[in-house]
Amino acid sequence: MSTHSTTNNRENIAHTTDCAMSFYDQLEDVATASLPIRERYLMLRDIFKRIINQGIAHTNINFIGMFAKLDYLVKQHNIPNDTAMRIHDTRKVLNAIHSTDDAELEASLPYDIKATAQLVMLSNGGIDIPKSLARLFARKDRKTRWSKFDINLLRCIVASWDDEYIYATEEMNATELKINYGPQNRYLTHNGKGDWSYLKQILTKDAQLNLVRIRMEEDVCMPELIIYEPDYLVDVTTIASCFETYAESPYVNMVNRLKPQANNVHVHLGNLAGQFLDDTVHNRHVAFGEGVMEFFKRNTISLTSCDDMNDRPTVEKFYQDARSQKRNIEKLIGNDLPEVMGEYDPRAVVLEPTFFSDVLGIQGRLDFLHDRDGRTTIIEQKSGKGAFVPFSSPEFNPNRPEPQEKHLVQLSLYRALFNYEFKKHSDELRHFMLLYSKYSQGLVSIANLPELTLRAIRMRNLLTWTELTPTNMGIDVLKTLTPDMLNRNGTTGRLWEEWTRPELESLLSPIHEASALERAYYFRFLRFIEREHLLAKVGNKTKDDSGFAAIWLDTIEDKRAAGNIYEQLTIDEYGMSKDGMVESLKLRFATEQSTDTSNFRKGDIVILYPYKEGEVPNACAQMVNRASISEISTEGVEVVLRNRQTDRQVFDVAEGSRWAIEHDMFESSARSLYSAMHSFLSASKERRDLILGQRQPTIDAHVHMQGEYGRFNTLVERAKQSRDLFLVIGPPGTGKTSFGLLNILKEELTDPHSNVLLLSYTNRAVDEICSKLTESGIDFLRIGSELNCDGSYHNNLLASRVENCHTGKEVKDIIANTRVFCATTAALNANIHIFKIKHFDLAIIDESSQILEPHLIGLLSAMSGGRNAIGRFVLIGDHKQLPAVVQQTQEESRVDNAELREIGLKDCRMSLFERLLEQFKTDGGYDPRFVYMLTHQGRMHRDIAEFPNFAFYGNRLEVVPLQHQTLPVETCPSGGGIEQMLRSQRLSFVAARKPRTSVSAKTNQVEAEMIAATVVEIYNINKEDFDENQTIGVIVPYRNQIATIRNAIDRYGIATLHNITIDTVERYQGSQRDYIIYGFTVQQPYQLNFLTNNVFEEDGMAIDRKLNVAMTRARLHLILVGNPDILRENLTFYKLLEYAKSKSTYINVPMEQYCKGKFSLARVSDYGGEDSNPLGEDDILLGGEEDILFGNNRDANLVFINYGRSDFSHGMMVYSKLLQQPVALTAVQQVEIYCHYLMPRRVEWARDTYRSRMAEIVGIAARHEGRVRMIDFGCGPATCGVALAQAIKEAEQARGAKLTVEYVGIDVSEAMRDRAEEEMRRLENADYMSWRIVASAEETGSSDTTGSSSLTILNFAHFFACIDGEEAEALANWTKKTMRENAKNEYLTIVMQEKEDDRLQSYRAFEKLKREE
Repeated sequence: MSTHSTTNNRENIAHTTDCAMSFYDQLEDVATASLPIRERYLMLRDIFKRIINQGIAHTNINFIGMFAKLDYLVKQHNIPNDTAMRIHDTRKVLNAIHSTDDAELEASLPYDIKATAQLVMLSNGGIDIPKSLARLFARKDRKTRWSKFDINLLRCIVASWDDEYIYATEEMNATELKINYGPQNRYLTHNGKGDWSYLKQILTKDAQLNLVRIRMEEDVCMPELIIYEPDYLVDVTTIASCFETYAESPYVNMVNRLKPQANNVHVHLGNLAGQFLDDTVHNRHVAFGEGVMEFFKRNTISLTSCDDMNDRPTVEKFYQDARSQKRNIEKLIGNDLPEVMGEYDPRAVVLEPTFFSDVLGIQGRLDFLHDRDGRTTIIEQKSGKGAFVPFSSPEFNPNRPEPQEKHLVQLSLYRALFNYEFKKHSDELRHFMLLYSKYSQGLVSIANLPELTLRAIRMRNLLTWTELTPTNMGIDVLKTLTPDMLNRNGTTGRLWEEWTRPELESLLSPIHEASALERAYYFRFLRFIEREHLLAKVGNKTKDDSGFAAIWLDTIEDKRAAGNIYEQLTIDEYGMSKDGMVESLKLRFATEQSTDTSNFRKGDIVILYPYKEGEVPNACAQMVNRASISEISTEGVEVVLRNRQTDRQVFDVAEGSRWAIEHDMFESSARSLYSAMHSFLSASKERRDLILGQRQPTIDAHVHMQGEYGRFNTLVERAKQSRDLFLVIGPPGTGKTSFGLLNILKEELTDPHSNVLLLSYTNRAVDEICSKLTESGIDFLRIGSELNCDGSYHNNLLASRVENCHTGKEVKDIIANTRVFCATTAALNANIHIFKIKHFDLAIIDESSQILEPHLIGLLSAMSGGRNAIGRFVLIGDHKQLPAVVQQTQEESRVDNAELREIGLKDCRMSLFERLLEQFKTDGGYDPRFVYMLTHQGRMHRDIAEFPNFAFYGNRLEVVPLQHQTLPVETCPSGGGIEQMLRSQRLSFVAARKPRTSVSAKTNQVEAEMIAATVVEIYNINKEDFDENQTIGVIVPYRNQIATIRNAIDRYGIATLHNITIDTVERYQGSQRDYIIYGFTVQQPYQLNFLTNNVFEEDGMAIDRKLNVAMTRARLHLILVGNPDILRENLTFYKLLEYAKSKSTYINVPMEQYCKGKFSLARVSDYGGEDSNPLGEDDILLGGEEDILFGNNRDANLVFINYGRSDFSHGMMVYSKLLQQPVALTAVQQVEIYCHYLMPRRVEWARDTYRSRMAEIVGIAARHEGRVRMIDFGCGPATCGVALAQAIKEAEQARGAKLTVEYVGIDVSEAMRDRAEEEMRRLENADYMSWRIVASAEETGSSDTTGSSSLTILNFAHFFACIDGEEAEALANWTKKTMRENAKNEYLTIVMQEKEDDRLQSYRAFEKLKREE
């Protein structure tokens, strides 16, 4: 009970949970809503998914898909089989909304509402279903719907297994299944030639399996293939790479991932051979020299930094081999292939198409696909050697290779793909070939190899198992792995001894030689990277629409709602290259659509594929094209193909077909993180020690500035004196890029020999850096592509600069003579070889608080010519703004190793910037030798800045001040209410009530109308100098709301307003506007989790990063629009609302009145009539603006203690501008603040309440010989105990009432309990009253050990705002239980709270459950 009823003013910075009563209310809304049936079903599906996600939130298992999650819940809560089947029936209905007619849905709804309610009851502690909901159920249960098995594919979840059988729950009907995986299953083992016994070692309870091509024999399932965790797609090349001469093992891949990016002559020859194949297929007659030069310009950095290319004999051999490969390709593809095929049409060739198989759990891309009239030919190109064949062997032929086994594995999996996924018959699969372009007879046709296919599937399953296994046989194997252990085949000979073994030794020995701390650091981040990679594929267990697997797991309704698909597209125009290749496509929407509702942006990587009109788009049903979005409009979308195609014929599709676009996943960037982390182990010892906090950064105090930078002089000089690294904290508007970065750069460039690298995480941030360099006249090179770079800086791209170069020396000279380079961290990691040809003295990394440590570790560890590739680092960021996007939860990212926690690594989601900040923290802030905080902000007006300064920066910020920051507000005696608000207030909160009906919780028409009216009024006020890019910005949490608001604005008919930026907080970071409107949109408490998913605690304060960013985008005016009933559920939003009230800028009028401006500020400054506090805010808050306590005024202090909702259990560190120093506020001092500002009037409120009910209290008590017992939940400093004593004393004097009172106060805060005891001891002449202050309800004890009855008052003062719905439900159950066990007592419940708190989820749940007796 202690966790339910004793919470007082708890800081809930983590999660808002939907309680059972809240779910029941939502189900009742669906059942009674006057909406079309499909819209009601979409609402029901959303509720159903949230119930399941909430139920599995605290498990350690990462479930994939709704079936797996629901199956777990059913088993975890022992839900009876009949009920479970009905719930699974509802799951099937919800997954088939798109294919079910309206009449069937109408008939099904009462059954599905009932099943969903039963799921709530059985998975949420048995909270009874309210009668008001139960009456809406179907009277009888429907018959279970049985679906026929799809013999081609059946998904199931493992329950148990033995040596021969797997026992599982199948997805179609949720029935038990017996699966034979032993030798008796001839289909699976190919009559005993394949062995599946390894499954016994890798199977786990709740694992998912695909059973492919099943046959049922005597109720036993006999599949042809079993795929382990099929939603985890493994690349075909990864599977093939595990078939080495020395081993056939998944650990080969584990070691391969650690290898640095290959940069040798063999890699470049292979890539050049690929270009020659493209030229031949495209019939491009390009001279050898011209082709090589094209190749050189596309691979500038890797070629100029390749050591092999500095050796003349090697270069000559490279050109010789390249010419030979070109000749062979032209002969084999241009002449031999047409003869072999007999039906060859180069226009039907698709180069490098991609596939994703949800059946086989594989993905990959083909080099060459020829598909004509249903007949398929596949060619996989290899530029290297075939398998070793002894010279003396009769099979030896120097012109014809023997295929390597790993290459045969690739073709076997391609054949399986076309067979099992695309359902092609063997007679349609004409040719599967390997092209060994090194050989003149290198075109080798490969037959079907079923046994090798089974081995390849085995490897795929084992790879998945090792990726999903965090320890034991997972990545921890590397701790003890040696080359000899890996050499399972016992390979010997020259190749092993002189090449393979030394290479493996060089990779593994740094792990074994590392210190314990280095190994702990290395492995913790490897596991973090691996899991992040996993979740990027399969999705976060509780986050909908996440992970690449959503492409086949999500319904079409899910994808549309999330904006994750473009469908009904037709190709409008082909973009052709100079030599006639198809390089881009312009696709048209079937009807005009808003660009606001999609989750696509320019530069996104995507997949493009056709589908038949009327069917659901399915990316796994055929090959897809990879592309990047180059433009999006209301008419359509333009994409640039990753691989150019010979002819538009390859895009010809059957009549009635359409095209779809979905998001792609770029795996290479994830894989590069493994090698980057591995490079840490080979970094210089002094750099490793620096990273791990084993030494302090070096400072050279003798170094001084050459330039003059005004108020930034101290920053610049300290950054220059740092010889290793320096951190700059740049809160919003403090000029961290415009002044901080630029001035540090300018000073560095005063040394004519210094080279500087400027980095950031996003291309947009790098564009911003480029703009500052351009304004300052500083020349620079940009590493990246045109697609991801603003057009203004295309000429600065490295590819553009080398366009006219004809030799490698010219390229090297350009790189050597340019002193400033700009890039994203991803682009630089992809071009890490630049450090072989360029040393940088300094790297300045902007927005570094958004960059995860593994993304920087490769750069920190890079070596160049035997020294650190980058001499010094300056990291600029603000950890209180938005961090990197991470899939893993706080629990998954937690670091438990004591040594790592000692160096500040407690959570892998932290940026390196944040970890180092913690390392350099002191009692008074940060060590000034290593950290500088910019504190003068020049963006926000001081009235806007005050709340984020108090709430997030502990009062450390101040205005510069610039002229606009101190402008007085205007008086506006005339004009409408909105105009008055805009002219007389800098910060306003506009209360918006919940829409009467809303299909999606992610759209809010009420707020949209209020925001539109505000936008129009801003336009009218600023019409003469209105700038659509500077005047107004609107921020919302959901893309769906963007279109809703824009449509509302468009109805006013003001064309220029259509172009204002309406976007999410994430997209607005780094931007600013004169007026910012932040529409919260939320309609349900659970949505607060999304609004507050970037909250952390620092110095005892809850820092809401998302709110901080949103509020600090505004220069002159900030208007917040939201539902106060929902927002009050969250601590930070609660104190924001209270702050607005204290400033008389809280506006609460109906939407219709607000939009028409028919209100006056004077009338609404009392917080909206019915919701106002009975005493008025001015009465409640003692002390004026200058009422100073502990060095800060009333406004600051009340924000610090969250207007009374703090937990008062831990200290906090703030700053006093009055004292000009940091101030530590202990829990005791926070209680003192509460008592000083809040307690006096709360005592008065409580006393008045008891006075008004004293006659009732005395009358009931008289039936119990005057005995009264009060249990005061969340008693604080005994506010109500003091008030009750005073009220009873008055009653005695006025009425002669004789009462014996026992007061029991409950509070979790020790500081509050101590203060409560102090306040109760101060009571004078209170012999009639005994009291106890306890920490939990369990300590309250029985009312009277003698068995006498009493009046028991259950007192809740300002309490329900401090607990959540689940706690309230538990409290209600405890209350009912207590009343039943002490039935001789009479009970009186007294609740004192603001009327707004009557609408809190916790209070409504408590009241409703108490009534349900």
